[in-house]
Amino acid sequence: MSTLFALVIGRQSACRPRAYGDSRADPREGQTLETRTEFVPVSCGANLAALVALPGPGAYPVIIVRTVYGRRNLPGIAELFGGHGYATVIQDVRGSGDSSGEFRLLAQEPEDAVQTAQWILSQPWCDGRLAILGISYLSAASIAIAAEFPEQVKAAVWVTAPVRKELLCFQDGVLRLHHTLPWTYMRKAPLSGFDPEALYRKTPLVEAIPESRDSSWASMLEEGPRSRFWDGSDLWRYVERTRVPGLHFGGWFDFLLDATLVPYAEMLRSGAPQRLIIGPWTHNGTIGGPEKISGDVSYGYWDRQGEDDAREDSVDMSSPFMDECVEWLNYWVRGVGETPAAPSVRCFVTGHRPHWAQFEAWPHPSSRAVRMYLGAERSGNIEDFAAAGSAMPGCTRESFTYDPENPCSTEGGAVWAFPKAGLTPGPSVSSVHLRQDVLAYDSEALDSPMDICGTPEVELYASSDAPDTDFVAMLLDVDEHGVARYVSDGIVRARYRNSLDREDFLAPGEIYLFRIGMKGCAHTFGPGHWVRLIVTSSSFPKFDRNPNTGESVYRSREMRKALQTVYYGRAYPSAVVLPRLG
Repeated sequence: MSTLFALVIGRQSACRPRAYGDSRADPREGQTLETRTEFVPVSCGANLAALVALPGPGAYPVIIVRTVYGRRNLPGIAELFGGHGYATVIQDVRGSGDSSGEFRLLAQEPEDAVQTAQWILSQPWCDGRLAILGISYLSAASIAIAAEFPEQVKAAVWVTAPVRKELLCFQDGVLRLHHTLPWTYMRKAPLSGFDPEALYRKTPLVEAIPESRDSSWASMLEEGPRSRFWDGSDLWRYVERTRVPGLHFGGWFDFLLDATLVPYAEMLRSGAPQRLIIGPWTHNGTIGGPEKISGDVSYGYWDRQGEDDAREDSVDMSSPFMDECVEWLNYWVRGVGETPAAPSVRCFVTGHRPHWAQFEAWPHPSSRAVRMYLGAERSGNIEDFAAAGSAMPGCTRESFTYDPENPCSTEGGAVWAFPKAGLTPGPSVSSVHLRQDVLAYDSEALDSPMDICGTPEVELYASSDAPDTDFVAMLLDVDEHGVARYVSDGIVRARYRNSLDREDFLAPGEIYLFRIGMKGCAHTFGPGHWVRLIVTSSSFPKFDRNPNTGESVYRSREMRKALQTVYYGRAYPSAVVLPRLG
């Protein structure tokens, strides 16, 4: 060693948030909703079950929610928004709940969504104004409505919008195993029968779900991200055409954070107002559910303060999801209340002195790329460290052996916390540096706090004796006691290092530049702390294991060890690139 899509909104969500503007005087507040089930006819003879909830007689703006998790699980949505003068349509997507037809991941949604919107607009209880509430897969299920009805859709709320394979099932060509497998499994069988230890390690992985039970698992893994299954399932074109005011929510410990940040950036280009809120939340916790994270988002800061200092629980880490939704929709749909808060980005900063920050754009407008070179002479001054490239030796190498039969275990971070099938998200303590198949690179202790806000990246010069393999990078915050906690991570699959559309295999021993994109973060490394970069080849079961054979990853019955070599110095300037503020 070197020096879900899961959605939980129940009746408890129907609690009234603070009111905005004249919405406090809404005469419908407290009235009993009129609810009924309607069946919306769509293509191929399918009928989609929908809960229609009306605040009373008359016509109203309509909030559309299209769900794969069962409309009966979301009564709180109708109760909440009905009290603010909205009709709500909560629909089971094709092949789910009480809707007929066969479920086809993503591909089915645009046509069904458009036909549903047309049906709603033809109803006497719709006043011609629409809004979208999208949460995880629910966003993908409704994105076409925002694109196809720009005049009628007045606003939208997006809590991740996983509209294509690389924002849903794959990350830089690697399967998000800990989510994709249990999520697919529970489509056809109770999750109570899911055995994580056995199914995550199933070889070949394509047999984890028998085709006789659900053929979609084998189809989506046929050629990984290049499988024909994904043809027609890319809904990104609808994101590009969306031009409505959008409120975006995400969490630092949400494994689908990219599905918040990437669509937000694209919709911002449309010129329509967009607001982004990111907190210390998980995928499910973003909407304000009871889910908690493990670890300490203050990275020990409060523990070192005196008794008179504020404690961590004085920093409000709760999600303002319901309040922000009501304010956003009231203003843009009904034209009531105050102008939504500016600036447009509000995010929680983890680490030293955790706090909420606001700024004009994401990434932070004043962030700049600072390179910390592997093998550079260490310094407590980050500027000196970044400039030390000129003082580095010409070329140094370090090697480790990656054995897919004994992968590095995932340690918290941005992972799915779904019961039984998931992991424990959050900045839990990391001990991965103690393994023999890991390279760890540390700075010296920092003289003063260092703020980063954006998306870190690792530029890694490396070789392997295998035709295909993975490289994993982890960014950790190490305190003065040597306790290391998660800040960000990323992975790259060698065969997809240039493109997800083709496979470029490795020549044994040849040196390649691997760019490892990491999760977005806003974090302060405290004085006396140091920055640690971990380089290894697995994070299991967050990601699937690369068998290193060069064969089809998901059909390979064999696994082999791979000798990995990392290079650094003037000839091969491997570095971690941090989005530093200041």
